Amino acid sequence: MSHGATPEEVTELLVVCGERVRTARIRRRWSQASLAERMGVERRTVSRLEKGDPGVTAGVLLRALWVLGLWSTAAGLADPAEDKAGIFLEKQREPRRVGKEARGKLDF
Repeated sequence: MSHGATPEEVTELLVVCGERVRTARIRRRWSQASLAERMGVERRTVSRLEKGDPGVTAGVLLRALWVLGLWSTAAGLADPAEDKAGIFLEKQREPRRVGKEARGKLDF
């Protein structure tokens, strides 16, 4: 993968997200122009979002979810509780035993 290239998995997820935004918009019988107006963006931006264009900002996607009433679907995005690798690495850095110094730092 060259520098700046979008990984295939990311591209696929962007397309899926765009399709989901499009489905939600159509279910509400809104045009792209209507959704764009509610979001405060250009119609072309909504079109790019729905096509999965990686140049569309995360802010635009999140604003679309908010306007469509799907904000709660973004709640699990980058949830630290789901960061298995990070949790593993953090646990590796914990001291193996707790000494006098560590006990004295307890503040409860």
